[in-house]
Amino acid sequence: MSVLVTNASGAKGLIVTRALGRKGISVVNTDSERFAAAFFSRFSSGNFLSPSPKEYPLDYISVLLKNINSKNIDFILPVNSEETLLISKYRNKISRYTNITIEDYSKIIRLHDKRKLLDIAEEFGITMPKTYDGSDFDNIKEIATKITYPAVIKLKNSTSSIGMSFAYSKEDFIMKYNETLHKYKLSSSHRPLVQEYIQGPGYGVSLLMNHGDLRAIFTHKRLREYPIKGGPSTIRESVRHPEMEKIAIELMEGIEWHGIAMLEFKLNEKTNKPYLLEVNPRVWGSINQAINSGVNFPYLLYNMTMEGDVKPILSYKLGVRTGLMLNDFRAQLDLFRKPLDMKSFFINGIDLKSKMKDDVMDIYDPLPLIPYIYTNLKTRIY
Repeated sequence: MSVLVTNASGAKGLIVTRALGRKGISVVNTDSERFAAAFFSRFSSGNFLSPSPKEYPLDYISVLLKNINSKNIDFILPVNSEETLLISKYRNKISRYTNITIEDYSKIIRLHDKRKLLDIAEEFGITMPKTYDGSDFDNIKEIATKITYPAVIKLKNSTSSIGMSFAYSKEDFIMKYNETLHKYKLSSSHRPLVQEYIQGPGYGVSLLMNHGDLRAIFTHKRLREYPIKGGPSTIRESVRHPEMEKIAIELMEGIEWHGIAMLEFKLNEKTNKPYLLEVNPRVWGSINQAINSGVNFPYLLYNMTMEGDVKPILSYKLGVRTGLMLNDFRAQLDLFRKPLDMKSFFINGIDLKSKMKDDVMDIYDPLPLIPYIYTNLKTRIY
């Protein structure tokens, strides 16, 4: 059996490759980057270059189909949003040549698009932060007078905090909102969302659903993230949160979801009330946390696809910590710039990293670390 895993240059692609490879599954990787991290993993049995799914979508699909046939791929697991959304558009065509568990584009975009998610949340009575759609206003000064501060500016279709910024006053909001419009060249229909900022810890509830029936669940708490005000987690811990889990299950059962997804929450520190922030209808950045806690979502998804179903996994190890140390250094630098007791800062940093398993660094699979660092540095330079 052979599985095709995309986005070989990213941490998620590497994590999924290892999760499947350690189960004895032959993994083939693809990426547009020649020096992609997963290409150098001991758990990758082969690889090929593909065009950028963002810049050359039709060529990307064509190259995938060619290699699916030539390499006898039994299952394809897209990783990032870009290729997941693109592959979902061509799901029917791709499924003629290999197995795939992914919802169609119209269903995925309802969760991926933060504006459309608001409508779903309202339908199911789920609390989200108070939100204003910039497309509904002719003058952003109208929003500036309505919102409370601090406020969060978000792109409707972004991931990993791309395009996110925080405004602390009316003047600050107008400046940053305009900067976002110009930087991302947004049309009137794609203007950013503006949300109230929920003060409190972040959580993620991850699920595997089989046509609306729960097959696996996992919850983690963010211990640190970058950017520190709101971004991908850099250190997290396995926990349980029954109220959030109930909300997540009811939502995904209600829309009869098929496949994997992760729902992000914030717990209001004043009211202890959970707020749904967004839904990732694809492989998520903290998936290594679930795998190391005993819920191997990539392997479960593979088995469910090939066998039709899997035995439900509803419990896992608690208190397990994982993280991405390279990104956590950046989070610590941000914290270092804030006025605080230096002794507490260093003790906290050491304590959080104790017994933490890194997402990329692995003594049993060391080679991907160098290309991972190289790719990230190249991205930041160019």
